[in-house]
Amino acid sequence: SNLHRVAGPGLPFAQRHDLVFVGGFRHTPNVDAVRWFVQSIFPRVRARLPGIRFHCIGSDAPAEFRGFDRDGVIVHGHVPDIDPYMDGCRIAVAPLRYGAGVKGKVNLSMAHGQPVVATSCAIEGMHLADGEDVLVGDDEEAFAAQVVRLHGDASLWQRLSDAGLDNVHRHFSLDSARDTVRRLFLA
Repeated sequence: SNLHRVAGPGLPFAQRHDLVFVGGFRHTPNVDAVRWFVQSIFPRVRARLPGIRFHCIGSDAPAEFRGFDRDGVIVHGHVPDIDPYMDGCRIAVAPLRYGAGVKGKVNLSMAHGQPVVATSCAIEGMHLADGEDVLVGDDEEAFAAQVVRLHGDASLWQRLSDAGLDNVHRHFSLDSARDTVRRLFLA
């Protein structure tokens, strides 16, 4: 239901900077997630990492997001080429508080070797475990602490990057879908 090309690892830890969120804003859980992140989580992150920036990418951003475009928050809206953000931002955030199904934003980031800090809701049904494939924080302080932790720990970042790439390859790649279809029709 959610297939991705495994793009590979992108830039190494030391050459990556900032945080990114990707999602279309006709989907209300994405609007809520960005609002919550910008208002309640990002200020806690910036207090510990003053120079960090948050890139908000996605079509149909509500008018209120224009007011977020300050203090390290950059609201890009739709971008024609997302690869520079997937390959160059250090951490993807998925602060979803509600919604269902496999989250494309999480798989997209992991397919680019970009570790993800997410809520439990954002990783449901995706074969992911906190501390092994992603980092999870379900309240403002825990989420911010996980972002700060991952931002400063190159070995943890690399381990999550590798695990995310492997997870997408095993469960959400074109190859894994092809194998599933073969098993279903040749059984």
